[in-house]
Amino acid sequence: MIPIAKPMIGSDEINAVVKAMESGGLAQGPRVRLFEEYFADYIGVSHAVATSSGTAGLHVALLAHGIGAGDEVVTTPFSFIATANTVLFTGARPVFADIGEDYNIDPEGILHAITPKTKAVLPVHLYGCPAGMKAIREIAEDHNLTIIEDA
Repeated sequence: MIPIAKPMIGSDEINAVVKAMESGGLAQGPRVRLFEEYFADYIGVSHAVATSSGTAGLHVALLAHGIGAGDEVVTTPFSFIATANTVLFTGARPVFADIGEDYNIDPEGILHAITPKTKAVLPVHLYGCPAGMKAIREIAEDHNLTIIEDA
């Protein structure tokens, strides 16, 4: 296997995981609530919800924005299958836009993929390299599209 990313895990992270496992509060409890509060404050929103996986998080975000049957969501084909699957889980259709030299979704490709049924753009930030969000935000604003980021 060719490694594409190596997580930075030190003794603090290992000790925190052991402490959480020993507490039995892996999915709920005061640490999860505290994380949600800190994360919401960090990104400047009133609420944040921890989910069991990135897949669950994307699914919940799509549903929260009313994405469903008959809608289209522009995303990248160069991602884990869960990105497109979460769109399918809502009854909407993923529409693939090409990627750029950085392997992220190409804003120009997004423009070509937009139809009257397009309701959202789902960019994926790959390998620690963020997608071109300034251009993606401008496109979304111009076409009244929701942005849901897979990071």
